[in-house]
Amino acid sequence: MHIELTDYGVILTVIGLVLGYWRQKRKFDRTNFAGVEQFPSYGRKLVATTFDDLIYWGAIGSLFSGLFILAFA
Repeated sequence: MHIELTDYGVILTVIGLVLGYWRQKRKFDRTNFAGVEQFPSYGRKLVATTFDDLIYWGAIGSLFSGLFILAFA
């Protein structure tokens, strides 16, 4: 089985899109009926927002890496 460079580009792009969707879903699940995010404590808010930021940068990195590979492959 041989995986070409364009396959890696497609995989990275899809991973970036899935991570971006997952981040938005996490934020949506934490919002109440008024559209405000709710957390049980300040510590949980810090952990959740830090994890969301890591997901965001992972999504951006994967998406741009995949598109870069697809553009120049």
